[in-house]
Amino acid sequence: MYTVLLVDDEEKILEVMKVRIGWQELGVDKLLTASDGQAALEYFEQQRIDLLVTDIRMPRMDGLELIEKVRSLYPDTHCILLTAYGEFEYAHRAIQLGVENYLLKPVADVEMEQTIQKALDNIYNRRKNSRDLLRENTLNRWVSGSIGSEELGERAAVLGINLYQPEYCVVCAVRRGKSSLTAFRAACREQLSASYEVNGFWDEKGRWVMILGGRDLSRENISDEISHAAQESNAVDAVRVAIGTSVKETDLLHMSYLNACDTIDMNDLSDGPVLLKEETDTLGIDADLLAEEVRILYYLPDQNIRDTGYRHLATKLYQQDGKVAPLKSLSRLHKGCLRVLMSEFPAQENLREVLRVPTWTPEKQHSESDFARAVEDMLVTGRQAFMKCLAELSPIVQVALHYIHDSVMEGAGISIKDFCAKNGMNPAYLGHLFKKETGTFFNDYLMQCRINQSIILLRNPNRKIKDIAEEVGFASASYYVKCFRENKGISPSRYRMGLHMNEG
Repeated sequence: MYTVLLVDDEEKILEVMKVRIGWQELGVDKLLTASDGQAALEYFEQQRIDLLVTDIRMPRMDGLELIEKVRSLYPDTHCILLTAYGEFEYAHRAIQLGVENYLLKPVADVEMEQTIQKALDNIYNRRKNSRDLLRENTLNRWVSGSIGSEELGERAAVLGINLYQPEYCVVCAVRRGKSSLTAFRAACREQLSASYEVNGFWDEKGRWVMILGGRDLSRENISDEISHAAQESNAVDAVRVAIGTSVKETDLLHMSYLNACDTIDMNDLSDGPVLLKEETDTLGIDADLLAEEVRILYYLPDQNIRDTGYRHLATKLYQQDGKVAPLKSLSRLHKGCLRVLMSEFPAQENLREVLRVPTWTPEKQHSESDFARAVEDMLVTGRQAFMKCLAELSPIVQVALHYIHDSVMEGAGISIKDFCAKNGMNPAYLGHLFKKETGTFFNDYLMQCRINQSIILLRNPNRKIKDIAEEVGFASASYYVKCFRENKGISPSRYRMGLHMNEG
């Protein structure tokens, strides 16, 4: 799949190109637009662009200057130029800069599609022999936990990635506003390489990810190095960085990545220091249970049942720590609601702005009903945001999400083929659409739902692991244990031990 960026200062032309070209059929899964060269370069800072299609005459930065910068900074990006009649001298200059092709406006749809298809074919042929792309793909799959140990070992041997370091951890950097990370990335790599092995790449959300390997990966040492790099590159106000927990096994690196990503999600990036505060109370057993209870309530269609569930959760939170530390309890619920929203709708922005911790005056005497009202208000507000985000997805994806949750709750074994057979859909098309809109593959989402539901069932110490595995839809207990360990870093049995220790 490819990412294409269209650049033109005429909105109508952009709309025509977006609608008239069969981008999906061409293999394009992400289509971006910008109104001038300066705005286009901001996209390049966030993610890899495979193909650039740009007009010449635009404000702030014209197409030729844009292509010149792209050729210098992002040489692997292919470029197509749109030029009006009488601007051939500009096109000639662009050809010298190495554009893939140029098209004379107005462009016929067939000619545009053929030109783009040819450019994408050239990209594909180059990709087949691209060592850098293979490395990026391997590192992405390593941190996401989607590559097996044997395949990782084979690829690492070819790419020169050391899998025998004593410890590993993941560092994620996100830019603040429209600032560039180029100087910071270079300074950071230089600073950290003196002590650790560093492998860096861009993830799917536009975060700069570094995998550090070495001895003594203490948060304090890494923080000092990163802070120094930020100061040296004048990026103190431009970047925010999260450091994941260190792990000693290569197949648990995704736990460090999840920890770093969760820290980014749970922090306010608009203010504060370069190093983000680790949100330790958003990960772990208590947080998992709370988030899953909220998720179940949000997917319930019956308002009366939901309201009863809200009251029950408010009572439980009050009894746990709400009576003695109400603000802490409300803050924990706030983070749990945010986790649900961000995990269900990763492409949505500004979710943090929708949900805020209620104002709570410690000096004032608050009753249990005051606390319950604050809890219910937060849950209702969160669900309104949840439903608004859900409504922005395609109708069939909404149906698929409800189908998955209902089936897992009922313990039914399902698959994408089952769903498509019932709804008369092509599995390949639904799989593409589901991944595009949710950020997760259908089967991966189903697997996560099963793991989440099993966490609720693990609270009962009398339930056998094999019975829980069967109830949430796993074919065998051994496969369930394997998937659970990959997801949580420990086995279901050990997880349950920690669960009951916390409850005790």
